[in-house]
Amino acid sequence: MKGVVRYDVDGKPICEICGNAFHRLLSHVRQKHNLTEKEYKYKFGLDLGKGICSKVSSEKSRKSVFNNYSKCITNNLIDKGKTTRFKSGSTGRTKDKVSEQTRLMLRKRLTTSVMIEAMKDSGKRLGLSGLGNKARWKNNS
Repeated sequence: MKGVVRYDVDGKPICEICGNAFHRLLSHVRQKHNLTEKEYKYKFGLDLGKGICSKVSSEKSRKSVFNNYSKCITNNLIDKGKTTRFKSGSTGRTKDKVSEQTRLMLRKRLTTSVMIEAMKDSGKRLGLSGLGNKARWKNNS
């Protein structure tokens, strides 16, 4: 299914090209199928901003980051991240730049009880603000 990463019983992501599972799928794709991460993700409708690896591999990387906190966080994210931060007037990520995987995830999130309650609360607050209530505005002017 396009836009969804499949995992085997051990929690390793499955390559959509050859059907084998790997802890670090994108490394396999680069080495064996001569595709960049971006090409693979575009081809299968995956989110460009997310890595594709097993929980075991992810946890190993996480531990490594905390062991090298100053280098990983301070240097790589804080200092080097200045050039990629949101800038005033930027359009951000437009609809055409959102992957199929992200669309599916967002659509699924809207059906959770937390989001349903949040939307109900938002609607109540909007109703109290008077937005969209032209008759009320006319009477108060």
